[in-house]
Amino acid sequence: MRITTQMLNESARKAGLPINHTSLLNYIKSDGKQNTLLDALNKSNETSVKKGSYEKIDKEADKLIQAANNLIQSGENSVFEQAKTSNDYQKVYDGIEKLFERYNGTLKALKSTPNTMNNFYREMMLEASAETKESLSGVGITFVKDGTARVDMEKIKATDLETLEGLFGTESDFVNKIRFLAEKVSNNAEVNIRSLNSAYNASGSIYAAIGNSKFDFWG
Repeated sequence: MRITTQMLNESARKAGLPINHTSLLNYIKSDGKQNTLLDALNKSNETSVKKGSYEKIDKEADKLIQAANNLIQSGENSVFEQAKTSNDYQKVYDGIEKLFERYNGTLKALKSTPNTMNNFYREMMLEASAETKESLSGVGITFVKDGTARVDMEKIKATDLETLEGLFGTESDFVNKIRFLAEKVSNNAEVNIRSLNSAYNASGSIYAAIGNSKFDFWG
């Protein structure tokens, strides 16, 4: 199926992601040609990418999902609720540090395997961080030139729990957006892993192998 801007915008809207800043079609039409998204994806996949690269992306994205889930979990098992009860905040600190460790790992994995979709998801992750840059900076999270994060744990520990929960807990826009994007990164990596494991059809297109793939998640 063809992935359209309308489909992408609807998925982004549901997750509260910006839909007017970064357009997937920016990557498709950067050369001024009226290529379809399918054409661009076919072109990007003409360059053989080692399966191991996508396996690494999938692994890093899954770790990011787990780190995000750990922070945004609600109820009595929430690390923030546990901290309030025990007055021991170490799990909160560890969770925040792990989140950005996984965030950096996913960004680096995407950058090491550039193509249309990987570049797009990386840009969306950078946008999500940029939107919360000022608030994150206030608690010790800064970003370097390549977009990866640096965490000042001393500043994190000097921040009150309520502020940390607002930035990283259940209602966190930033963590929920990053989790949403990590799921899409993982899905896309799995599609490519399967396609690399499958035989190309007679025309050389990989789409026969992934016609029923996770590209359906856009709906």
